Amino acid sequence: MSYVEIGVTELGRSEEFYAGLLGLATGTLSEDDHGRRVRWLGSGDAPHAGRVKLVELGADARPTSWERDDLQRGIRHFGLKVRDIDAAVATLAAAGVELAVKPFDAFGGVRIAFFFDPDGAYLEFVQGHVQHNNVWSEGLVAEEAAAYQDWDGTPRFDHVAVTVPDLDGALDVYRDQLGFGVVGQLVRPEDERGFLITNLRAGAGTLEVFTYGVATHRREGDALVERTGADNRLGIRRVGVAAAAGVEAGSLVGPGDVLIERVA
Repeated sequence: MSYVEIGVTELGRSEEFYAGLLGLATGTLSEDDHGRRVRWLGSGDAPHAGRVKLVELGADARPTSWERDDLQRGIRHFGLKVRDIDAAVATLAAAGVELAVKPFDAFGGVRIAFFFDPDGAYLEFVQGHVQHNNVWSEGLVAEEAAAYQDWDGTPRFDHVAVTVPDLDGALDVYRDQLGFGVVGQLVRPEDERGFLITNLRAGAGTLEVFTYGVATHRREGDALVERTGADNRLGIRRVGVAAAAGVEAGSLVGPGDVLIERVA
């Protein structure tokens, strides 16, 4: 996983939030093919750590279409790893950041909290490492833990969560075509919706794939707009992945209408 792209109204305000408040390292400033300003932010000193790509869309941009609806397909949230989640959330609260979910101990052995960026992107803090109750790869579990051995505690790119219509389709794209490894699953048999999280790992980032035994629904119009490359929607917009050797760089629309950018 190379980056997560987030559309913002005003670049300066979002730089203050992501770099000044969250502590992500400030990277290069450039323009995209549509003349929009782009700021890259680092997220830790781990090898191949994922980055955040902020794209300035202006005051006329469409609001994010994410509604915190579990069954809505697409990118759900972007997660940052922190060492002390209660202290991190206290810093957000003191700065007036809107909290969606206060810190709590979640299924899987992690402590999590949710909040919003200035333009409504849904973000998560996570403390600890997920304890899967269905492990697929002990090696990938160990790899994730090892990546944090010398961590200084600065918030770091941890994961992107997506809801997809079915697991087989997601594995075909992310595992078989893009080369992600499957770490394991969080299985909740008592959930009547057939709720399942399958975690895949690529580089220093995790993709949380949410699937359900009941029908999911798409965000009307989003996939078609994203295919044009001229999307003006705020919030979390796409995921960048490093193209495997011999694979041509370019974009594709993955399961759940998730826009994926393969970068050389």
